[in-house]
Amino acid sequence: MNTGKTKYIVFLLYVFAFQQTLLWAQVKTKKAAPDNSNANTNPDYTGYYKKIESYIPDEYSPVKHIRVAVNIFTGPGTMQNTDSTRAAIKQMMLWLNGFYANVDSATYGIAGVPWIKDTKIRFDLDDRLYFYEGTKLYNTSSISVLEKHIAGVDPERLNNLNIYITDGGTAQPHAISPYPNFILQGHTGTHPSSLEGNVAVYISTLFPNYVNSQTLAHELGHALDLLHTYNRACCPETCNASDPEYLYDVFGPNPPADCYEQGRFGCTITPGENTCTNNMMGGNNMLYYYFSPMQIGKLHRALAIKSPRKYVKDDVFDNREYRIKKDETWNFDIRCYSPIVVEAGATLTVTGRILMPEQGEIIIKRGGRLIVDGGTITGAGKKWEGVKIKTSTTALERLFGNNDGLLEIKNDGVIDETTNKGH
Repeated sequence: MNTGKTKYIVFLLYVFAFQQTLLWAQVKTKKAAPDNSNANTNPDYTGYYKKIESYIPDEYSPVKHIRVAVNIFTGPGTMQNTDSTRAAIKQMMLWLNGFYANVDSATYGIAGVPWIKDTKIRFDLDDRLYFYEGTKLYNTSSISVLEKHIAGVDPERLNNLNIYITDGGTAQPHAISPYPNFILQGHTGTHPSSLEGNVAVYISTLFPNYVNSQTLAHELGHALDLLHTYNRACCPETCNASDPEYLYDVFGPNPPADCYEQGRFGCTITPGENTCTNNMMGGNNMLYYYFSPMQIGKLHRALAIKSPRKYVKDDVFDNREYRIKKDETWNFDIRCYSPIVVEAGATLTVTGRILMPEQGEIIIKRGGRLIVDGGTITGAGKKWEGVKIKTSTTALERLFGNNDGLLEIKNDGVIDETTNKGH
């Protein structure tokens, strides 16, 4: 017998078996991507977790703090890195947050629509004020060009919702396109479907002032998924009352084909005419602004199932438990801000991804089930408290059968109690 040839054949068989093992492992670990697009027909998603109304906060809801950074590109005749510039930027942020903290009543209220006086959203600058000197970018209005430069200076700065300020003089203020409203619609090409896409806003000014704070508040509304309540140019809200995205608390329950406001910056509110309102997305110059409950719900929905959620600070936490009381399947990607409790008789099946808050935990009560079927549960930022399973604690409970909470992990599902590498 040719032992050398035998060893060679055995070696080939070993390599073949190893390759097949790798191939099997690759097939086995392939997971279905979470689906936050409009193509997702899961009734749990379309019936609740995608609905705007599901995210309208109440008086007990925590304020969500969003990390922002202001990036100023200096040049001849522009604002400079001085104490007065820094003070003006901080004042601008105070005014901006005031619009979100002190919501005005609606110019034309709709019967039955409550007045929510605080959006429960703030934009935190902290010490993230950056100046870029010695470049020729102070005349640039392209967010992508400015972002590329910042990435070369310090890529960590892109982990904030960035505000770019140049003295272009002619470019209109804008939020980066596409808005989150389009990000998850399943488009390709110029409309990526990634939840990791960056969001930013741009203004051009010689020196920060009150008007800039109004402009920023409006553009940040876009960055958090709001569209225009007027139809002069890009990106209005829908007038189709059968569309789940229709804002009936802005345009009324029975809108005309053209339901839009006709306001403009500097318009005058005239009773009885829908020409000018104080809605933040109306593009108007007001001392205080109105957000409708559904608009506020859209803001918070974007911070749960859309890309801006990655900018929310890690320590935001709602200690009120979110209870799963019936069988649900989560095949989507969601950031949660509260503990989750799976009640007796209910099963939560996770095939998508859940991002948990730092102080959050998932509690499986006796008789409840959590099935992680190829899905992932991890932290939104820092380490979270993990999964807690309730078990029988008395002899009587054990006598009448094992009705402990059940955790099942299959098809390469993951529960990671450490930190998430991305939102």
